[in-house]
Amino acid sequence: MSHLPSTLVHSYLRKAIEWVQEYLSTGGVPLHLFLKNKFRRHVSSGGHFPQLGSRDRRYISALLYDYFRLGKSFSGRSLEDRMLISFLICEQEPALLIQELRPEWLPAVAFASPLERAAWFADFRAEDIFPWASELSAGVDAQAYAVSYLRQPNVFIRIRSGHEDKFAVLPDPIARMGRHTLVAPAAIDLRRWLHAREGVDYVVQDWASQQVMEWLLDELPAGKAGSSHLWTVWDCCAGSGGKSLFLADHLPMQQLVVTDIRASILTNLRQRFRLAGIRKYRSAVIDVTQAEATDKILGSKRFDLIIADVPCSGSGTWARTPEQLHFFTPEQLQDFHNRQISIVKQACRYLRPGGYLAYITCSVFRQENEDVADEIRQMGLTYVNGILITGYPAGGDSMFMALFRAS
Repeated sequence: MSHLPSTLVHSYLRKAIEWVQEYLSTGGVPLHLFLKNKFRRHVSSGGHFPQLGSRDRRYISALLYDYFRLGKSFSGRSLEDRMLISFLICEQEPALLIQELRPEWLPAVAFASPLERAAWFADFRAEDIFPWASELSAGVDAQAYAVSYLRQPNVFIRIRSGHEDKFAVLPDPIARMGRHTLVAPAAIDLRRWLHAREGVDYVVQDWASQQVMEWLLDELPAGKAGSSHLWTVWDCCAGSGGKSLFLADHLPMQQLVVTDIRASILTNLRQRFRLAGIRKYRSAVIDVTQAEATDKILGSKRFDLIIADVPCSGSGTWARTPEQLHFFTPEQLQDFHNRQISIVKQACRYLRPGGYLAYITCSVFRQENEDVADEIRQMGLTYVNGILITGYPAGGDSMFMALFRAS
């Protein structure tokens, strides 16, 4: 076992406690942005703030992220104890800090899995990580989902059609999950390991997102043999365009319209489309809940397929942003639900007769999934099918999709 100087170990803990207290009192920004700003002030020596090297940043980041991974667990203990317990449970090699700060806990380090390490502590209960099990969608295993927070999720890659030969031989850290899907450990530098171009040969896209889009293609008539229809598609909450990129690679399209309420994220989308060689599309900044403004942009257009990947709690992705476990309250779900209904009501006005609406969330909450789907049925659309992709067994996200058809 290697060694870290005692003064350095204690300085990591002090800094992590100081920063987590500040973050808990302010919140407001994602944890990765908070840390990025903090580390930016420590990049060079000689100033007001001491220099922090890459190892320092790695340990301090781990202490903060791991603290939030345990959700509401160990609430009866001190902040320092909770931080160190979470570091012991979540990190693959926690012994360097634990032997200095809590040597009496070293027996727990011998266990291989996070759950076994957690169970070594008598006051651990898995349900305390995520205490809203009663709110979950059918099909979500509450304990398995909660325990998934104890490991940083994997990185998933979608190989673009026609570029499969670039991935015939894979380096050790990267594994194949399917013909077009690769998986890699968290925080991997893909440029170091892959002799391929991101955005051209492959895109980073979570496994659940890939799975839900493959399922959609199977459900649409376009997925049936002999189909030659050219589709008109509106991705109304397109974000950075991952699902539209998937469709552009697999669905024969006559027209693609991508919109979002955020101009900055559409800039990112355009850059991704340019790399992917996608030029036949239209993009616009639209708040879909505003009927008059949407009409000005879309006019009389009607679509064969509308993708509504709506704003949501994001709870299916919280293992990547575990700070959400601290700030979330169930009361927020009604606000999300109301906005989701408002978006769908406006969007479905642009469906042609016989067209399809794909309602999508990255949520595990029933109120954002099945409950919204039930209300969409009442809008006069016919329910075709639905799916919940639980990605946590594979170290990925979870997503919900319900597919509807206009009469």
